[in-house]
Amino acid sequence: MEEILLTHSQLAVALAGFACVVAAFQRPLSPVQRHRFLTILFASLLQIMGCLVPVWLHAIRETGPLFWSVVSGVQLGFSVLLWAVLVYPLRKLGKSGIIALNMPVTVTVYFLAVSTMGVLVVNTFMSSIAGFALYYSSLLGSLALIFLVFADVATRSD
Repeated sequence: MEEILLTHSQLAVALAGFACVVAAFQRPLSPVQRHRFLTILFASLLQIMGCLVPVWLHAIRETGPLFWSVVSGVQLGFSVLLWAVLVYPLRKLGKSGIIALNMPVTVTVYFLAVSTMGVLVVNTFMSSIAGFALYYSSLLGSLALIFLVFADVATRSD
């Protein structure tokens, strides 16, 4: 479990680093590019914390269904806060900003975000099936989300 989570957090760090390099080369950033960049950075930070905190807590206490329920609940709370902070500014982009968004990627990202949050809800409130597998599947969904946004940032030039 520890090796999987540490490797996962290293992938999130690498994506955040590559996003910073791409953003540095594309200066000045348009509002849409800034939103994509912040999405990658904040989602990567959430992934890193979602991987490292359970590793640290595992060293202190035994991991069981209750442990994964609590960790999933905390991850869910931070995920909802993150997406509220990231989605709210999109309302201010106007028509030109909305047109600049890549709609297939945007729809896929929101679908992945909702599905990973759904898995976290199940892992939080259904303690009979709570465990590392559900928690990690939500982390994998979020990492796929970061890959999608990064690929969109790296391949577009708007």
